[in-house]
Amino acid sequence: MALVATLGLIALLTLLHALVAPRAGLSVDEAHYALYGLHLDWSYFDHPPMVGWLQALVLPFGQSDFALRLVPITLSAATGLVLYRLARELFPERSGWLGFLAVALFQAGIIVQLLGVALVPDGPLLLFGLLAMLQLRRAIQGGRLRNWLLSGLFLGLAGLSKYTAITLAASAVLALLAGGYWRRLLSPGPWLAVGVGTLLILPVLWWNMQHDWISFSYQLEHGTRGERWSLSRFLLGQAGQLLAYAPILYLAGWAALLSGLREWRYPGVRDTLCFALPPLLLFAWNGGFYAPLPHWTALGWAIVSPLAARWLMDHWQWRWVRIPAWISAGYCSLLILLVFSQLFHPWIPFRENEHPLHDIYGWRQAAERAEQLRRRVPDSPAGPPLLFVENWTYGSRIAWYARPAPVQVLDRRTDQFDLWFGTPQPGARGILVSPSYHSGRSGREWFASCSEQEPLPILLQGKAALTFRFFSCEGYRGE
Repeated sequence: MALVATLGLIALLTLLHALVAPRAGLSVDEAHYALYGLHLDWSYFDHPPMVGWLQALVLPFGQSDFALRLVPITLSAATGLVLYRLARELFPERSGWLGFLAVALFQAGIIVQLLGVALVPDGPLLLFGLLAMLQLRRAIQGGRLRNWLLSGLFLGLAGLSKYTAITLAASAVLALLAGGYWRRLLSPGPWLAVGVGTLLILPVLWWNMQHDWISFSYQLEHGTRGERWSLSRFLLGQAGQLLAYAPILYLAGWAALLSGLREWRYPGVRDTLCFALPPLLLFAWNGGFYAPLPHWTALGWAIVSPLAARWLMDHWQWRWVRIPAWISAGYCSLLILLVFSQLFHPWIPFRENEHPLHDIYGWRQAAERAEQLRRRVPDSPAGPPLLFVENWTYGSRIAWYARPAPVQVLDRRTDQFDLWFGTPQPGARGILVSPSYHSGRSGREWFASCSEQEPLPILLQGKAALTFRFFSCEGYRGE
């Protein structure tokens, strides 16, 4: 019965994701990773290649917003099934309802629901990370060669998804040592797993070697920026985790992890500690240096959810547990309803050009208008006219919806667009696209002259949610 309920929950959420998928434009990251699929490579500037490879499987059959969201919808459903299986194996003495509760706790977070619609590297990392943990537990406890080989396969696929998969390798070593299974290292199984995993991530290593290790350098700088550790920044990051996931998952999860330190000899508890604490503590500590995005810890919270479900079931008789749990359920349900209803049919009141979700509306129309204007600009000795944007977040949508038109980013930050389309050269000319909410240096300052074209207001509920401005610019001069 618990399995049927879990399947029903996953089916309901999958239907919700499918209904919303064609209704809103692509977000920054979605368009960026769609471009990955369009420009297939062994790896990319900011991430390993998995998201691009997955989208490349879809692109020959359809390039609509809905088609691009089939991958995250499928990943989300598969992740729910694997999480249920993991919960059953971690705590086999418990009923199947613990597995259902684990899936429900994890899926209740708004950030998890958004991952079910929008593809980011954490989507495949979640699936392959949970599969890797499942196979590693079987391999460590049973020592079967098949499980070691599957462990290496899923660790490699996780590594092709996101660099933070390195925490899974650290967790595997912790699980071996903490469980007293270190003698397994004397057998060929673990080393075959290492070999398979390393073989799978060779494309990432090869690409980075060909590009002066640019991706690794970027990630190291990205993950260590910030002048000094700040308690207020750390607390703000934890508050974001509390609200982005189900609050009861956050609270019960940490309570279960802390109490689990006293019962670490129990295999299910010990393995949860070994696999969940590395990513959670890594991003919690780094949160004192810079503000992490909430979905970066998704794998950690997925692994915690069976232990949190167990803790809740053991303490459900206490009112101080039940009341926060019901409040959390109400909060999560209301937030999911609010966000997804807005995505399905915009209804939130807003002031002119100040829509709270302005970032997902109008980019297709803006790209089409920009490309029409670009084609009217004559060629020059400096080359054909280009499309320009002030930063890569604008560039991802313009480049996707105006494909295959070249789009160059004007800021001085090195990014994937420099590898795809090159950097602006002196004398370059073309069309600059700028949304009304742009703040910071105007792209017009990089050119000798710019003439404004007719703006494009994006109308929702009869008024402009945002307005795109277009400038025909000549004589790029950099600084």
